[in-house]
Amino acid sequence: MMNHPAQRNLSLAQRAIELKRLDLPNSEVKIWSGRELHYKFTTSPSHFSRSYECLLRVTPDARIPELIVLSPDLELIAENRKLPHIYTHKGKGTKLCLWYPRKREWLPQMKFTDTFIPWTTEWLWYFEDWLYTGVWAGGGVHPD
Repeated sequence: MMNHPAQRNLSLAQRAIELKRLDLPNSEVKIWSGRELHYKFTTSPSHFSRSYECLLRVTPDARIPELIVLSPDLELIAENRKLPHIYTHKGKGTKLCLWYPRKREWLPQMKFTDTFIPWTTEWLWYFEDWLYTGVWAGGGVHPD
């Protein structure tokens, strides 16, 4: 039985085309040996905010894409306060918690241009608000 096109997982090549069409400033798409897609881009949550260099990392099954803020260093900006809504990971940057897997807020057939990219900018907006107020207003469930 053939899957409906809206229910199919997108290939890394299709993902690369989708992300290139977004045409964000300072963005770059790379596919590593057909096994992993890296999309580096810069975003700013408002006209008055700093710019953030981000990396979306996707494997072919795209079960759990990762969004990492590479720079600036969020812990440094937070002056060593415990950052809300993040995951631990090995490597440079801060891995963001953008969706709750148990609620299936993101599915592999969804476009990154409608989900991860705007969710990242929204997360950064709440982060900057949290820096000022000390209160996370972005909702959601915080991972352990």
